[in-house]
Amino acid sequence: MSDAPEFTLRWRGRQSGPYPVSEINRMLDDHKIGMGHEIFYQDEWITLEAFFSALQKAAAPPTNAAIPTMPLAAAREKLSPLRVKLAPAPAAEAAAIGGHPRRRLVFALLAVFAGFTGVHNFYARQWMTGLLQLLLSVATSLMSFGIIASWLWAIVEAVAVRRDGHGNDMI
Repeated sequence: MSDAPEFTLRWRGRQSGPYPVSEINRMLDDHKIGMGHEIFYQDEWITLEAFFSALQKAAAPPTNAAIPTMPLAAAREKLSPLRVKLAPAPAAEAAAIGGHPRRRLVFALLAVFAGFTGVHNFYARQWMTGLLQLLLSVATSLMSFGIIASWLWAIVEAVAVRRDGHGNDMI
């Protein structure tokens, strides 16, 4: 029997376990559990995400000028058994998604004058909504109903939509 500590998991009120950290990592890798599961740690129920953050902080060496620090790559290798993935910073993520913020005035003008085609949604990076609007326009005009439904939809969007398809506020 190993000396590794074992922990009880909970999901929607049902408890299971106890499991060692290695087994919890394996279940995470196999997608049998998620980071939203709760674990009983230090006499309280916390999410696995908070648990792994606490383990990572406990495994980090104390910062002191007299102690030489290890390179980042070596630190990642040392912490790899915890399998904690760090999320990119929001600014870096926005730059990776690319794109300058969309202008709300351009969006509204496109919606008013050519909204029945869905071009304003393509401008705002909402590809599926733009495609659905274009298909609705084509379908209703082929059935002799005209484009009034798509145009009204576009007018409502011109007033109501404040964010682009990536969740960035339009300026």
